Amino acid sequence: MNTGYYICTPAVAGNGVCSRDGSGLRPRGWRLRREAMKYILLFMLPALFAGCVAVSPAVKRAETARKSDARVWTEDFHSGSLKNRYRVALKTPDKSITGLCILKKSGDEWRGTLISEMGAKAFDFIVTDGKCELLNVIPAMDKWYVKKTVAADLYYLFNVDNPKAPFQKRLERFEQDGRLVVNYGKKQILAEPDGSLRLINSRRKLQYELRKMVEIDPDKIIM
Repeated sequence: MNTGYYICTPAVAGNGVCSRDGSGLRPRGWRLRREAMKYILLFMLPALFAGCVAVSPAVKRAETARKSDARVWTEDFHSGSLKNRYRVALKTPDKSITGLCILKKSGDEWRGTLISEMGAKAFDFIVTDGKCELLNVIPAMDKWYVKKTVAADLYYLFNVDNPKAPFQKRLERFEQDGRLVVNYGKKQILAEPDGSLRLINSRRKLQYELRKMVEIDPDKIIM
């Protein structure tokens, strides 16, 4: 009878393998690795779960779409002189979590921090021409398969307009229904008419949404 519990048999427990029937055929953590990517973003703020939310499907190119060379990171969406703040919505098929992203670009290097709305930092990141590095990662997501996916998504997001990025020749960029769409394999970036930015990872069923907050230059404040 299948009880739904996993059994670690004495003969193989030392080798770190478990199975439902005690046969020791399945490596410990196999289910965790398979399902983990749907929940990697639950570190941010459990109190802000918004219930079940559907991850948006990728936009399919229509016959009316027009090829485009427009940029995703326009001056309206990113300031080169100020720290930029964005409201972030991170979605899996089961959960929606919100937080803040503080971002600064210097030359070809992007530096940012993801935090919860209560001020708890999840991780820092640095994106260059060649890689994305996650720093000060909280224990809940400090796993190689989690960090690999997040780093790859952020690398694509922040280098989508970079002519030096190795994937540039494989991008499909077009305008459709008032939005800019950039496809790269199973990943899609959408620059929406309302000013928001979305990255959809169809393979992992993840969605990142950024909405810029109004920035105030301290030098322009009149007391």
